Amino acid sequence: MDRWLCAFLGGYALSFCFHQTASLALLTLIAVLASICFVLGYCTRLQSIFLGCVLCGILWGAGNAYFVTQQHVANDWFQGDIALTLAIDTITARQENAWRITAIVAEAAKDLSLPLPQRVRLHWYDPHANGAQRIPRAGERWRMVVRLKPPQGTRNEGGMRYHRHLLAQGIQALGTIRSGVRLAPTSSTRQRVVARLQRALTDVPQAGVLLALLVGERFALSADEWQVVQRTGLAHLLAISGMHLSLVTGFVFALAWHILMRWPRTRRQREQMNLWQLTPWCALPVALLYAWLAGFAIATLRALLMLLVIWWHKAYACRVSSFRVVLRAVIVVILLQPLAPLSMGFWLSVGAVASIFLMNWRWLPYRGRAAKLKSLWRFEWLITLLFVPVMAAAFGGVASAAALTNLVVVPLVSLWVLPVGLIGLVCATANQLAWGQWWLQLAIWPLNKLWPYLDRLAEQPWQWLVAAQLPPWPWLVVGVTVIIVPVVWRWRLLGVAVLTFTYFVVQAVPPNSAFQLHVLDVEQGSALVVERQGHAMLIDTGASWDGFGSMAERVIVPFLQERRLRPELGFITHTDRDHEGGYKVLSEQYAAVRWYGGRHGAPCLAGQSGTWRGVTWRVLHPRHAAQRGNHSNNDSCVIVLRLGQVKVLVTGDIEKQSERKLLAELAPVQADLLVIPHHGSKSSSETYFVRHVKPAAALLSRGRNSAYGHPHREVMATYQALRVPIIDTARGGQITVHSDGVHWSLEQPLSAALGYWFDVETSQ
Repeated sequence: MDRWLCAFLGGYALSFCFHQTASLALLTLIAVLASICFVLGYCTRLQSIFLGCVLCGILWGAGNAYFVTQQHVANDWFQGDIALTLAIDTITARQENAWRITAIVAEAAKDLSLPLPQRVRLHWYDPHANGAQRIPRAGERWRMVVRLKPPQGTRNEGGMRYHRHLLAQGIQALGTIRSGVRLAPTSSTRQRVVARLQRALTDVPQAGVLLALLVGERFALSADEWQVVQRTGLAHLLAISGMHLSLVTGFVFALAWHILMRWPRTRRQREQMNLWQLTPWCALPVALLYAWLAGFAIATLRALLMLLVIWWHKAYACRVSSFRVVLRAVIVVILLQPLAPLSMGFWLSVGAVASIFLMNWRWLPYRGRAAKLKSLWRFEWLITLLFVPVMAAAFGGVASAAALTNLVVVPLVSLWVLPVGLIGLVCATANQLAWGQWWLQLAIWPLNKLWPYLDRLAEQPWQWLVAAQLPPWPWLVVGVTVIIVPVVWRWRLLGVAVLTFTYFVVQAVPPNSAFQLHVLDVEQGSALVVERQGHAMLIDTGASWDGFGSMAERVIVPFLQERRLRPELGFITHTDRDHEGGYKVLSEQYAAVRWYGGRHGAPCLAGQSGTWRGVTWRVLHPRHAAQRGNHSNNDSCVIVLRLGQVKVLVTGDIEKQSERKLLAELAPVQADLLVIPHHGSKSSSETYFVRHVKPAAALLSRGRNSAYGHPHREVMATYQALRVPIIDTARGGQITVHSDGVHWSLEQPLSAALGYWFDVETSQ
């Protein structure tokens, strides 16, 4: 049977490699072919059942993809503000002046005769603007005025594939809350438990950490606390998953085992009793209760399903290998959560379980004194080693001391913080807040004493190794494989030596001397990176939001780290926040960058020019000293870049007035590529100006469903009339121009055309 499950899993994996979703006719054909294979395999001796299982796997993956994509929300819901009645699902983040919630849409005041988005994720910025407002609670119904947008994140190299995460979570729309009124004050039972726990956590140190450990609510964690747990390799402790469920249900399992052993009064009754069949039924309700307490989060459900599969094998004494148990558990997960592979948590969960089985297969168990401690230490360094490539590729860095911190903190949390904290949770649920607070303070006491040391450890530069400081993840994968391969240590040492020598030889090869221009997808804003010989020139820095980070943190820095670039020169075209917003982050991260323009850099005025690593730059506008500082759209710093013989005109947010000045001053505006002024605003891109530039292509940086109406249809008509193709970050993400100095080519490496069915744009 397991080989058929492997065939099903292989077909299911193939369905994620499709570049577009299958049609209903194709799905029907696959179903018919699978049925024929099963009939032939049953009635004849043909080995066609294996092929039938592969087709079933393809059908399951492609079929779910088809139905998910059919649920896309129509563009009409993204036009202007709309009043919705919402049932609050979860509070996913809470800051002093911003909340983020997930909600189920019940009804809309605006009848568009179109299907409603079912599940939405909304930000409420400055909720107290019109008076004190209480944060929504799970289970309540609210009437909210919101502005929705498609569930699509920015798409850049090094950035998070946010749209895949939203798809896995079932989020059909994102949005911003304009105002809200509570309709039904009754919250869910779980929310009342969480609220009582929060009251009991008043004046308890590290309350946010306890809230995350006990009920999986991480919204109360401060940014500093989250940074400490991430950089010390302890972030997995703050999500109720396999470890938490195993600890809680394992304790109940052991307790039920000892009670049932003493229950029969005669020896014959004890011999007839199969404790492996009875005790799981005692622990199962507790596992379900704890999963409910965690809000049935996807990670919790995944862990619960895998735990149930393992218990089933134990209860019915199924003698199968560890590999088969993992295989069956994975099959159960993807049957109930078909889009689970789009979530990084799925791979982390499966990887952790596989690491345990690998350790038991690869090495003999320890015996004697401290055997359990030695086994834990072996597991910690093994899983840290195995996850180095994953952490470097997915999270941009590796905690070098993760094995040591987990060796200390995991037993502390398992044997003290979690069980004592659960006692406090029970007291708080029973409305015994004083007792609950006492138990919770006792639970967090050892972690509170340890926290200053974890804080200092997280600040050490050697502790958090940025991925850019490590070899690329394919090299890390090969290195980890060489280290754990089951051969004598001499051969492993030789393999590491050869791999290290090869890596340094490859690193010694001079970097590519070609020019590359990247227009990053920073939503409503602008950020360009010119790349050459492992270094970078920056033009604009994207937007920032008070208290909510910036595009520099989310996009530009991860991109530079992914490409392993060191910025040396930077320009700010003008001081609008969507162009200068990330300056502070970038100037702190890369202190050696020489900046021009904006509030902080050297003046950016016409006549300035220079050469950077073979790239010639020249400022064409503004011309007058009174425009120093580039404070308005028409004062934008206009730059022409020459990449060999290829010219690129970067225009900032100039409007028609400045376009006419450039032409009146006989500025050399002709270019092969034009970065469209002002994100395609109606106030720019005059026909006369575009005709003088004579671009072969126009590059547009804008946000999806822009509130400003970018790009304006008249602007689009202008470029179409002049037969200038427009390449749009909103329609394909990051734009990359390659040039050898004579010829150039253009691509969008993360566009749906080059990606898979789950990368398709939902709306623009």
